[in-house]
Amino acid sequence: MMIIFLALFAIVAILALLEAWMYVLVHYPGILRLFSRRLQNSIGYLYIQGDRKIMQFQEGSGRYASDLGYTLNPGAFVFSEIEFSNEYFINSLGVRDAEESLCGPEIVFLGDSFALGWGVAQDETFVKLVEKKTGFKTLNTCVPSYGTVREMIMLRKVDLSRIRCLILQYCGDDYNENLLYFRNGNRPQLLRQETFQHLTRLHSKPKTYYPGKYLGLKMKKRYTEWFAKPTPLSQGPPPSHVDLFVHVLKQNADLLRDLPMIVFEMNGINQSNTFTQELRHRAARPDEPALIRNLRILDLTEHLEDRHFYVLDGHLNATGHRVVADLLVKTLAKEGLQKDKVCGR
Repeated sequence: MMIIFLALFAIVAILALLEAWMYVLVHYPGILRLFSRRLQNSIGYLYIQGDRKIMQFQEGSGRYASDLGYTLNPGAFVFSEIEFSNEYFINSLGVRDAEESLCGPEIVFLGDSFALGWGVAQDETFVKLVEKKTGFKTLNTCVPSYGTVREMIMLRKVDLSRIRCLILQYCGDDYNENLLYFRNGNRPQLLRQETFQHLTRLHSKPKTYYPGKYLGLKMKKRYTEWFAKPTPLSQGPPPSHVDLFVHVLKQNADLLRDLPMIVFEMNGINQSNTFTQELRHRAARPDEPALIRNLRILDLTEHLEDRHFYVLDGHLNATGHRVVADLLVKTLAKEGLQKDKVCGR
């Protein structure tokens, strides 16, 4: 009996130590950065599933929009996480920029939370650094979790009377939104107001710690992996990320055909350039319209390192935004987009 008791005690002690170790790594990212990328990804999963808040579904941070599902809430709010705390100033369009930026911007940025500047101050985003370095008036229309479909809808709301360049950030998370658009006959599938309100109530609740929280998340993940249902056979391979991205752009050719466009992929600290390479191959095909052939496609994996990202959250830190801004400034200059030259519309 004593042996059983000691064995159970040892098991409980080991589990308690594992839980304590995971708690320390989640709450002290400076320590986590000392370890391998594999461990960082493992702990990052716990943070994302158990602690990270979703900005657009925080009370006072997001608002419902019938044609976009949601935008950010005009005014000011503070969004804080373990690794950062920043104030967001939102204009009447529902995007993170000054009200005056809505009037005749010369460079418009489209994207999701990465280009929004999730985790950095407003003047530290690569959008505003490009504005400062080039003298062009910029507009940041990026909203968390937007795919290419909603980015195009947002672009149609923008004053394009002085536009000289469009800069579009793609993320792998855009795929599902773009796929639904394709399958729905080029109609976007958007949140209903009741769903938005439900998600806001759900995600606005405090994410508190309780004993065994991280072990429970690990066990749930393993269970899901072990007992995952097999993917049903489909009729042929599904469309690729590039197939769907190009499809959305072509559906908006009336808006885009005369705009110089710079495109880059950003998926967080676990960088990939698969989309970038495939898009470059697509743009080189002579059967594609000029809209696609003329895309200026950047590979950020050649410039960004792990130190340019938050180790837990995975978004760009202020140093990373400076790297991206410098690359964009150089690219604009190479494309002849300078204040003393007329280009685009």
